[in-house]
Amino acid sequence: MASGGSRSRNGCYTCRVRKKKCDEQHPRCGSCTIRDLECYGFNTPPPDWMQGKQNWKEVMATSEARHLQSIAEAQYKARRRSGQTVSRPKAGQLVIGGKPPSVPEPIWWDGGVCSSLPSQKSPREDARLLKIYLEFVFPVQFTFCSLSGPADHRWLMSGLCSNSARYQGALSVSACFDASLKEPQRIDGIGLSVEVAQRKAVAVQGLQTLVTRFHQQRVVPKDMIRVAIQMLEVMHQLLSLEVFSMLEGTWLLHHQATMTLLEAVQNYNAAGSLDKERASPHSSPLDIALGDFSCPDTQRTLEFHVTCVVWIDVIATATFGYPSRDVRRFDYIPYLRANTIKTQGIMGCHSTVMASIAEITHLADWKNAQIQSSSLDAEELSSRAAAISLQLMEQVHELDTQPIVNLDDLESRSSLITLQFACASQVYLHVLLHGFDIDHPELVRLVRQGLERLEALPFGSIIRANWAFTMIGCFAHENLHERFRRLIRSLMEHKRPLGMTWKGLMVMEECWRLRKCQPELNDNCDWRMAMKSLGSQVLLA
Repeated sequence: MASGGSRSRNGCYTCRVRKKKCDEQHPRCGSCTIRDLECYGFNTPPPDWMQGKQNWKEVMATSEARHLQSIAEAQYKARRRSGQTVSRPKAGQLVIGGKPPSVPEPIWWDGGVCSSLPSQKSPREDARLLKIYLEFVFPVQFTFCSLSGPADHRWLMSGLCSNSARYQGALSVSACFDASLKEPQRIDGIGLSVEVAQRKAVAVQGLQTLVTRFHQQRVVPKDMIRVAIQMLEVMHQLLSLEVFSMLEGTWLLHHQATMTLLEAVQNYNAAGSLDKERASPHSSPLDIALGDFSCPDTQRTLEFHVTCVVWIDVIATATFGYPSRDVRRFDYIPYLRANTIKTQGIMGCHSTVMASIAEITHLADWKNAQIQSSSLDAEELSSRAAAISLQLMEQVHELDTQPIVNLDDLESRSSLITLQFACASQVYLHVLLHGFDIDHPELVRLVRQGLERLEALPFGSIIRANWAFTMIGCFAHENLHERFRRLIRSLMEHKRPLGMTWKGLMVMEECWRLRKCQPELNDNCDWRMAMKSLGSQVLLA
């Protein structure tokens, strides 16, 4: 595509479309920032709607270019009339099709958070934190997401540099990680320095701008998806910050926001607005976007962040149950079953086993609702559980008989992690059906089998199986307790990353303590009771 369209040929794509002077600040120019416009970046790949155009004249003739110019013009006229910046929705207000979200408003949409906006950070400090993110944070957080070639690194860098709010969110995680290495050990609020708070505030402000843009673009599904991807990117960085700093419970607010967004996108329907040639009568914008490979990097970014959200939701709901009895509108189980969402490529556990965990959680929710209405159908419960149990047995058998040739191979390590989750899922299903009696012969067998497989994992890999580790350990007999402790103690002795496994051990230790000190609780003692006793909401991811 030939260059053109701006006063400065080095300006960002947005300023070139608007034919305005660009101050060329990286990664997001000041001209776009003060006008709440999306900055499409500089030397990054151009946005989807620019690609494939033969010259700049074709770019300027697109509806997207005209829309961008009209938004900027309308904002300019509004500011001239009022003498103020353009008004925004109230803090936390994510309105889709005129309907407010059904979950609590996340605290980081509150404009008060932005009061700590920093002065301009030095390029050298940005570069240092970016290097930490690329070389330490991302590989630690997403071990199974291979960045093996130039295209992979370009995808990650392009995503960071084309979304300034995500960029600052990523650097806030790096700053948190960096600060945590220099402070005394503590159990929460780790690494929360002034630097972290300031960069988080910038990310929050950027998210607020994206929320406003989401409202403006929701008439056209393709535009809505593009902004939704950017929102997901920022939300996930903010969630990652809470996980890295180990603030128990606060991660839930960020996660609920991501689920609200995905539910809205999946269920969005504007008559006549979908691409009739590509959309089936039952397609949602999310389905279409996940299957659209015309711009591989965009599709990969969407799939990556949707997968991260689904992974966390499967673990969170299995740990705490659903936040309400409302029907879950974002049904991701079909995506997992079809391997459209590939959790094995990010966290290790295969999507089919994650689907089984989600199905057990659905069954537990159904059972509780039936009990509350005094209408539990024991035969239906048994039938549905038997179907899941058969799937899990087949998965465990297949994984057990699969040869492991090279433990350095990501696929082989993924199979081992998947096996841990499958074994833990069998424990999860058993206690749903038969209760928490740790003397039940089948539960004794499942726990011992799960522990032996945890012990057989390559050293250090247990941090990828924290939910499985905790689920199995909570129902261990006293003669096995020391073996569970040893799994974490050996990591500490060798100064290896613990992830959240030490908090998983805290939960099972409390479970063991309650069972010993209050024998009357035996029939009700599980991971949830232990967390309630600890006053914690630990994300076992």
